[in-house]
Amino acid sequence: MSPRSRGRRGDRRRPSDTRRARRREDGRAGRPTGPHTPGPGSDAGLGQVGGPGTGTPGGPDDGPTGHPAAEFAADVLAATPQLTALTSPLQAEGFVSSVIGTWWQLPSQAFGPTLVAEARRADDAGAVALLYGLAALAEPQVAAHARAAIDGLGAGDLDGGTPEWAERLGSARVERCLAVSEDLGDNTQYILVCAYPNEEPHALVVLVDHNLGGIAKDVWATDKAADLESQARATVAADPDLTLTEVDPADAKIRLGEAFAATDEATDPPLGESFRDLRAALLARLRTLPDGGSVPEPAPWPEARRAELVDDFAASPEVAELGATDVDAARAFAKELVDFGCEYDRGQPLRVSPVKLEGYLLGWLPRTGLLDRRYVDAVPEVLAAWVRYAGRRNDLSASSVEGVLAAVRAFAPRFAETYDDQSAWGPARIAVESLLADLDPDQDNADEVFERRMFALDRVPAPGFDVTDDDAVATLVADDLRGGSEDSEDSEDSEDEDSEDASEGAEPSDREIASRTAVVRHLWFDDPPEVWATARQLLDAGYARADVLAALAYALADATPEGDAKGADAVRLREALDALPGSWKPGAPPRP
Repeated sequence: MSPRSRGRRGDRRRPSDTRRARRREDGRAGRPTGPHTPGPGSDAGLGQVGGPGTGTPGGPDDGPTGHPAAEFAADVLAATPQLTALTSPLQAEGFVSSVIGTWWQLPSQAFGPTLVAEARRADDAGAVALLYGLAALAEPQVAAHARAAIDGLGAGDLDGGTPEWAERLGSARVERCLAVSEDLGDNTQYILVCAYPNEEPHALVVLVDHNLGGIAKDVWATDKAADLESQARATVAADPDLTLTEVDPADAKIRLGEAFAATDEATDPPLGESFRDLRAALLARLRTLPDGGSVPEPAPWPEARRAELVDDFAASPEVAELGATDVDAARAFAKELVDFGCEYDRGQPLRVSPVKLEGYLLGWLPRTGLLDRRYVDAVPEVLAAWVRYAGRRNDLSASSVEGVLAAVRAFAPRFAETYDDQSAWGPARIAVESLLADLDPDQDNADEVFERRMFALDRVPAPGFDVTDDDAVATLVADDLRGGSEDSEDSEDSEDEDSEDASEGAEPSDREIASRTAVVRHLWFDDPPEVWATARQLLDAGYARADVLAALAYALADATPEGDAKGADAVRLREALDALPGSWKPGAPPRP
């Protein structure tokens, strides 16, 4: 990985910005809204009926009576007549699951326990039925509270109008799991065929979106599992680009568990309307599946293997059709796309689909700026060549390849404009472009300049950094000296106390900061070029960065008139650089 890439790759994110991004901590302020109405694809027979209305959010430090959880509990309990009017455990689980879904990802942990406490206090038929539902479907801590509340009420005989199905909640088991996948690999639909004892099977369906980091994107359900399974099999039989497989239940538990964990960790993922309502019901089914499954990890893609794939593409007949002038562009573009596929598409650099490629081309690359600007105009033709190459390698059908190519022809022409649109740039690219703002693209090698300047500072400075600002440079140099000397060689022979200042975490002396600042300027402007050439020679000889910078400072001081930190005699400086490393001793302080 080049230093230039290192600067921008620090800001890497997927097109969706969701893959294991960060666990959401702030959540949605306020309170849940009660059971939701069913969304498209959900089965109205599952009890996701309209519930309580919204109320006024309370603050995070409100007491028990003022907390929005107390108002929410009151609204839910007022809606329990709708729950007791339902006629099956499946419908009841849909109702309770939608209640649980209202507090999913909220910052407050009070909603579930508060609802349990208020239901226990109410002690009527609807409250008891709700407690049974929470005990069956809620997260383990809330479920344990609900079971304890039921035991405390002595509600086992279900007197007082509690529905007969209450004790059966949570007793459904998964009979089999089917997976429907497509050859382009965008999505997988998992069908869990489930049944309560002595009842017709029902089904829960989970859509896993692989372009969004493998999140569980939607869940829906039906009480007509047989019809759904027949329809799925017929659809797959009629479409050669679809595959239906039966998944071992233990393996399904791992796959879907990972998908729901990815959703939990995503930031504002685009979820289906029924996801929140049925999430708890689906997770309850997963808890009934056996442990002991195994899902193989993607094969590793070390740098050597990635390079082989890039070389194979560059030598392919698909690239040969582009002409000799585009081979470098093909190689540069393929390298970034291969890295992206290996790192963020489950180790699948050869997977091509319109959604993946559009997100990569119009989202990822403009955000990171990893592609050299001189290759941008060639991208539409190179990407089309990559699609044909990957289609051949993956044995995709002609119709699938043509479908992807049609999509590429539609969105690829927008790439050049999007790549230069600063509103699409990520923070790291903004900083890097600022660092290289003074370059002449017709004369300067951006990669070489970036490598040299990154060596000088060991970081991408904030946008707007001015290397002629003494204070700005000194601040960065001081930070570097405080924390960046752990790779420097120790010297037991140095008797100067300034050598102790270079130890990790020590406060650098003014003399050290001044000498290093002078080195940074010479490297920044490559003036004279012998400074950077000497640095490269020392690095190639095995010296650590901190030692190389110290040696350069030593040579620069030898060539600088006393009292003129910024002026160095050119002839004396070249002579001092030529004398390195023999004239300099690791650990020696900069000269006065």
